[in-house]
Amino acid sequence: TSNRWPRQVQGVAQVPSGLYRSSMPQSHVIVIDLDGTLVNTDGDVSEANRDALALAKEKGHTVLIATGRTWSESHTLLDAAGIEGPVITAGGARLASHPDNRTLDHLGLDDDNALAAATCLTSHDLGVLVLLDPEPSGVEYLHLGPHDLHTVSHWWHEHHDHSVHAIDSPQDMLNFGKVLRLACVGSDQSLATLTPTLNGVLNGAARTWHWEAVTDPQRGHAPVHLLEVFGAEANKWTMVQRWCQCHDQAINSVVAIGDGLNDVVLIEQAPLGIAMGNADPRVSAVADCVVPSNNDDGVAVAIHSLLEGSLP
Repeated sequence: TSNRWPRQVQGVAQVPSGLYRSSMPQSHVIVIDLDGTLVNTDGDVSEANRDALALAKEKGHTVLIATGRTWSESHTLLDAAGIEGPVITAGGARLASHPDNRTLDHLGLDDDNALAAATCLTSHDLGVLVLLDPEPSGVEYLHLGPHDLHTVSHWWHEHHDHSVHAIDSPQDMLNFGKVLRLACVGSDQSLATLTPTLNGVLNGAARTWHWEAVTDPQRGHAPVHLLEVFGAEANKWTMVQRWCQCHDQAINSVVAIGDGLNDVVLIEQAPLGIAMGNADPRVSAVADCVVPSNNDDGVAVAIHSLLEGSLP
């Protein structure tokens, strides 16, 4: 198994040559995750990364951000990175324009599946966050009771100055617009136990994610987990494909850079998939190469290596 892992070469670790993709075109669509990828652990976009993004655009490449965050949770970082144009948000459930936050495309939950998932989650004594396409109602988040949201959820929404509208029944959420995602926060054990039950209710008609949530250790937040429910087709790679089709971009021009579980399909399916040095092992396992971590300007290393032709 020792030769399964990437080998470090001039700042870029390469996976075995049998995993390399075919040759790629000169002009690329560079798809980049935010948290753990473009953004360091201090929550900043480094100068080196900003300069690399600007250089890529100057050389005629397209930079497409793809994040698990919503637009309202991303816009400050997008501004810091100098990003304008389409942004894939909510893990691939919505394509939004920046800076004006218009909906360009979405892959929401079917109403029946949204109702079934919401009913299941509330029956297990969980407060449920409902993410909506903010057009046309202007409402982005709902809190489906009667159970309170987790402390970490309250912190997250206060941090981003969200208005979270309270509703009493699953049926109420359909009055506000298209449901993009359902989510709840809890302990790893409780959500791990619930996930098979939820998957049984959905019977493959929707997709669930169960992973560690973003917290603020400085506030004393203990590690907690997040359980999310999406439409069956909603993921970053699918939205990248839809964007490319609409803009006459060849799929084999896509280069993807990421670190987390919602990047696995993206990194695996992209013609050139790049994992960060801090990536989850499941991401590294499907990547063509591994660059330094998000605290070591891995995105800048990837872009400069790509422009120099030194990536596989």
